[in-house]
Amino acid sequence: MNNLSLGFIGVGLMGLSLIRRLSYLNYKIEAYDKNLKKLEPLKKITNVRLNHNVSKISENNNIIILCLDKTESVKQVVFGKDGIVNNANDNTIILDLSTTLANETINFANQLNKNTGASWIDAPVSGGPDKALEGNLAIMVGGDQKVVENVKPVLEAISSKYTYFGASGSGQIVKMINQIIVLNNYTILAEAVSFAKSWNVDASKIPEALSDGHAGSNLLNNLFPRMVNRDFVPKGYASQILKDLQMISKLANSKNSVIPMSSLTKKLFTILVNRSKEKLDGTSIVKLFDLKENI
Repeated sequence: MNNLSLGFIGVGLMGLSLIRRLSYLNYKIEAYDKNLKKLEPLKKITNVRLNHNVSKISENNNIIILCLDKTESVKQVVFGKDGIVNNANDNTIILDLSTTLANETINFANQLNKNTGASWIDAPVSGGPDKALEGNLAIMVGGDQKVVENVKPVLEAISSKYTYFGASGSGQIVKMINQIIVLNNYTILAEAVSFAKSWNVDASKIPEALSDGHAGSNLLNNLFPRMVNRDFVPKGYASQILKDLQMISKLANSKNSVIPMSSLTKKLFTILVNRSKEKLDGTSIVKLFDLKENI
């Protein structure tokens, strides 16, 4: 029986799966989300209790997990009027699973430690809600290595592998590298689906046909069939992909790094998000490759 109590802030698609995963492992969890409707699915889980006050979560728990949509949201829940900072102390550890700007993460970690003595671990994740529920995420970790040891059981509970990269912010940089590889593949796969369709090739056979060759990948097996079947039910939102691509662009500009592929992918997702009125999965990028599709 696991008696460790965790605070958890951010109950979106990923957050919900992570809370379910940790609750299965008998962690006691105190959860918060500013959108009260997102807390509804948690009411039936016996070892999860809800709290409508962020600062109370830092009063009741030493380890606080953040799983939020953007940098500004992280800043608000930590440093806002009723934020974590109000009750944090030198025993407090923020384990931030969000994908945020690396330079801001460094600033947040320094500011929190200076004001309260608390520690910050940036640990962005990759794998999606299904992998989160299975405990098979990949996690990229930055922060004080001694503090990482204190949250090791939690990291191991939700990941098939986590890798420590160094000082605060390094986990976020590696997540951006992950996103360069993954998000550009969305547009490449969409282009391939469109090309197959234009030549009347049965695209549903492509993943099996190519999986043992150099084209084989998790993305080919998971995203390609969803694009073929026009399955746009969100496992992650196109708007979140655009947000990450914008972060990649900002960080690349700060170092004069050349990112032509990511820049083109950002343009395509900008068009998609601006045209679409629905919250669709990133697989919906295939819509831009179909001239008959009206999004």
